[in-house]
Amino acid sequence: MALNLNDWNNLTIIEKNDVVNFLRNNCQIHREHPASSQSTPNSYPITNGITTGGYAMKFGEEYRIYITNISGIPPFLDAELKERGTKNRIGGSEAIKAIMIFGNFTVGKN
Repeated sequence: MALNLNDWNNLTIIEKNDVVNFLRNNCQIHREHPASSQSTPNSYPITNGITTGGYAMKFGEEYRIYITNISGIPPFLDAELKERGTKNRIGGSEAIKAIMIFGNFTVGKN
C-alpha cells in the first residue's frame, strides 16, 4: 500500500500541519522518473528494460519519503511506513506531491 491522496485531503489542517512539522528537517524525498523525461536535482532516472525479477521497469514518475527519526510519527504516515527501523520509507506519489505543496518541500533533504 501507499499514502492515499483522498486520506490526505480528508485530514484536518491541524493534522496536515502535524505531518509537515514532523517531516521538516527529518526526511528526504526521492523522485524516480522515466529516463526519457526531464531530470531534476535529487532525482534519478528509471531506465528501460526488465527488472532482475523479470518484470518490466516502471515508466511513471514516483516519489518516496525516507524518514530519519520515526519517534512521534503521525498516524497518517505510520500506517504506510515500510522497512521500519532501516529505511523508514513511505510511498504514495500523489499524496507525497500534495504534502510537498502544502509543506513547501522539495525533492531532496527537507
